Amino acid sequence: MAAANPVAGKQSELDALKRRLNTLQQEVRSTEATRKEAADELRISERAISDAVRALRELDGAREQASGELEGLNRQMEATQARVRQLHTQLSRGLRAAHHRGEADALRLLLNGVDPNQTARELRYLAHLSRAQHAQVGALRAELATLTRLRQEAEQKNTRLMQLRAAQEAEQKRLHTERTAREQVLAKLSAQIRQQRREISTLQRDERNLTQLVERLSRLMAQQAAREAARARAAKEAAQKKTQSARSEGTRRPLAVNTETPEAFRADRPFSQLKGRLRLPVPGELMNRFGAPREDGGVSWKGLFIRAAQGTAVKAIAAGRVVFAEWLRGFGNLIIVDHGEGYMSLYSNNESLYKQVGERVQPGDAIATVGNSGGQPDTGLYFEMRHQSRPVNPLQWVK
Repeated sequence: MAAANPVAGKQSELDALKRRLNTLQQEVRSTEATRKEAADELRISERAISDAVRALRELDGAREQASGELEGLNRQMEATQARVRQLHTQLSRGLRAAHHRGEADALRLLLNGVDPNQTARELRYLAHLSRAQHAQVGALRAELATLTRLRQEAEQKNTRLMQLRAAQEAEQKRLHTERTAREQVLAKLSAQIRQQRREISTLQRDERNLTQLVERLSRLMAQQAAREAARARAAKEAAQKKTQSARSEGTRRPLAVNTETPEAFRADRPFSQLKGRLRLPVPGELMNRFGAPREDGGVSWKGLFIRAAQGTAVKAIAAGRVVFAEWLRGFGNLIIVDHGEGYMSLYSNNESLYKQVGERVQPGDAIATVGNSGGQPDTGLYFEMRHQSRPVNPLQWVK
């Protein structure tokens, strides 16, 4: 009877742990569902950011074109105004000369009684002056009409430029709003992921405690001291491993640094002959080795993660055609380029995608910008190369 009460107490503790375990399992399932919803929100937000960056880039181009056209119109207006001033001066001189001669020159010549041949020559001269003045008046009218037309076109270009500027400002505000929304989604997702990890850790600890309790109940109170010591050692080792893992994760350093990016070159040879001649898509820090196991214990690395600043241009490594440009769970904004002969290159975790499916790209073309979409904690580019769908080591293909 002396041991009955302690055993009954342990049985009560075991029942409580089972109830708690059941509650934790339900909470984990609920958290998983919430995490999926957050990932869907992340997809919508990051696609909106990609569209806004691309629209802003197009507006910049339209503004540059409109400004150039306006400068050309202003130069034409200046040249036309100069010609108008010149014609106006010439016509004024002619009119003043005619005024000094008197308006009845022709009649005066006929009545003077001078030599008829001389009179005929002077009449022809006066007729020539009259035609020249008439032509100057016509030219002046034409130039004034041209000047009026150029001024109207300049006003239209100015109006178009103001419209583009207003559209650009509106697009910048929309981009700011989308980025703010994305940061909120990321914060929400990160908090959910941390909470889930804590719950999983708690669940594992409680399972270990449950096992230890069952063992203590089966071996009775005589072995309690030894079991308690074993549990204390296990908890200490788990804490040490957790501390070591946290330190290792906190001091993660790059394996190498890439400084060169793809440049334009003649794409007149098959992709298979470019081995050893390519360059990585972005400058940055190489954080892993191809084929090495991942830190989280998952599958091995099938590509390279290059840590780089947000907004850095992602360049195509060689000529090809875009076959995928879309948000994909776990990869964020992903773009895939087909280079022929069964070779493909994959660029993921981007902030924005510049190219769309079906577009041709050339070596060195900017196809995206660096980001951390898809829930990636670090900002950078995850890059893969594949042949016949099988991953190949990108470092064997670069200089």
